[in-house]
Amino acid sequence: MQPTRPDEFLPPYRHSEQLRSTPVFLPRFEPEEPQRTPLRLISALGSATRQFGADALILTHFIGAVLRGGLTYPGTARTHWARNLLTQVRFTAVQALPFLGTIAVLIGVTVIVQANAQAVRFGVSDVLGRILTSVVVRELGPLLTAIVVLGRSGTAIAAELATSTVLGETDAMEAMGIDPLQYLVFPRVLGGAISVALLVVFFNAITLGSGALAAWALRAVSIGEYMGSLRLALSPGDLVLMVGKGAIFGAGIATLCAYAGLMGGRTPPDIPRSVTHGVVLSLLFVFAVSALFTVLAYT
Repeated sequence: MQPTRPDEFLPPYRHSEQLRSTPVFLPRFEPEEPQRTPLRLISALGSATRQFGADALILTHFIGAVLRGGLTYPGTARTHWARNLLTQVRFTAVQALPFLGTIAVLIGVTVIVQANAQAVRFGVSDVLGRILTSVVVRELGPLLTAIVVLGRSGTAIAAELATSTVLGETDAMEAMGIDPLQYLVFPRVLGGAISVALLVVFFNAITLGSGALAAWALRAVSIGEYMGSLRLALSPGDLVLMVGKGAIFGAGIATLCAYAGLMGGRTPPDIPRSVTHGVVLSLLFVFAVSALFTVLAYT
């Protein structure tokens, strides 16, 4: 009977020249997934809070730099500034009129049809104008206008400035002594504020007009009764609030999208990420400001 060799007791994967003389079995241990303890959650929450604070500080510095650049705009560059401003207003406001007008007509008809169904049910058909004023003029009009402008112009601002950053155009402007915030950002912020304020007035006018036609077609109320209800429901404060909300929405959207575009990164994959970041920030801003105005107006 031949003696047993030590390497016969080894598993197949141990048959190598280096380990042939080591007849031992080593147990295999699978690494355990670390458990999320409360301490880890607190640490993650603290890190997220610290990062949020740092981002908020950078954004505040960016807003201050934009305002300072706008107030100290050199007189020799006013021609370029005016041209950029008019270009932004034309793209944001004028070219958006057909699309925004279509949405306004649909919203006016929809609100009147729904309100008329409930008004007939409860016998309060004379309040259709007041319902449209409360729903559209004070809340829905500025909000929908801001969302439309964000989808058309906000994404364009973020993509354009992110592309300029990736291609090194902003660095070239700084090398020539031109402040990118003065030349690229401030005209867009001012143009966004003017455009959204005007678009809110346009949207509400089209919505109220289409609502009047819908109410007349449904034979809910006459045009005269409808206009009288609007006169009773609207006040100068509503008009100031409507225009003010539009200006704040436009300036905020342009600022946040420009911030996302310029601070996003320097590689081509950073361009779509910058656009997404700008859209998310702008949506949060618009809904937060809208909720704040609503709370202040009705409390």
